Amino acid sequence: MPSIRQRFKSILSWLLPLASLGLLAAVVVGQLAGPYFFLFDLAGQFAVQYVGLGTLLLAWSMLAGRWRWALVNGLSVGWQAALVLPWLTAQPPLLTPGRPGFRVMHANVLFTRPDIQNTLDLVAQQQADLIVLQEMTVEQIPRAAAYFQATYPHTDTVRAKGLSHIMVLSRTPFRVDAAAKQSHQVIHLTTNIRGHAVELMTVHPRPPIFPGWFADRNRKLAFVSERFQRTRQPALLIGDFNISPFAPLYRRWFQQPGVHACRYGFGLQPTWPRFLPVAYLPIDHAFVNDRLSTRQFTVLTQRGSDHQAVRVDLQFRP
Repeated sequence: MPSIRQRFKSILSWLLPLASLGLLAAVVVGQLAGPYFFLFDLAGQFAVQYVGLGTLLLAWSMLAGRWRWALVNGLSVGWQAALVLPWLTAQPPLLTPGRPGFRVMHANVLFTRPDIQNTLDLVAQQQADLIVLQEMTVEQIPRAAAYFQATYPHTDTVRAKGLSHIMVLSRTPFRVDAAAKQSHQVIHLTTNIRGHAVELMTVHPRPPIFPGWFADRNRKLAFVSERFQRTRQPALLIGDFNISPFAPLYRRWFQQPGVHACRYGFGLQPTWPRFLPVAYLPIDHAFVNDRLSTRQFTVLTQRGSDHQAVRVDLQFRP
């Protein structure tokens, strides 16, 4: 009768190849087939986690002398590390001393929360020029408007998905593109900050966990990507995009000329899910065009929400 040690070694002998093949399959379908099917798209979001798992499997296979599986795991790790490392090693953008700037605050409040007062307090402390609140309910919107009435008297909302709404608050008056709200549940506004015209777009699509939600997300992100690339004034695109920088569709839409990720140069700074750090992903994004530079991209702990809040400090370019 086999001993416990022999049984354990037997299990490991088939578990290593199975785990190695599973990881490589997730990497391949996520990167090559992600744009075409929602499950493959989900597989393409977790490059950091794949690097961690692949490194463990690589060490295991090398210690066991299973060089074929070491090669397989090395391929998985190298492929995913090539996606992750630029975000970890990039330097912040060069800034022009003395140029004016402004601050934008974004927070996904989690629509199931009965009380968002701690988020309102957090946002108020940041003294931003523009505030974007997502997953707001119809009951929470008037409360936030009353709370910020003295400092942010100009507001607009749109129903983004289900019971969730986007709310924008501004210190300065703005005008909104009504067609973008109606067609894609996107707020696209133009305001004036420190003597400069500024455009802000914000979107919050559904997470791609069902085929229809995958299509909805893609439709909205393709819309804001195309529209943002056509902006000529200083512009910021911000929101919970439900996509990570490692997905092929992210690269298609947001790694384009004239579109600059505010996070780039400041580390990955994941934002969701706070309740499961091992699965942390950077899915709350901010982008600027060539008329702005990022001074600082910061995530802030937001008690009660499943997301971190995002604070972006920007500078007008000459």
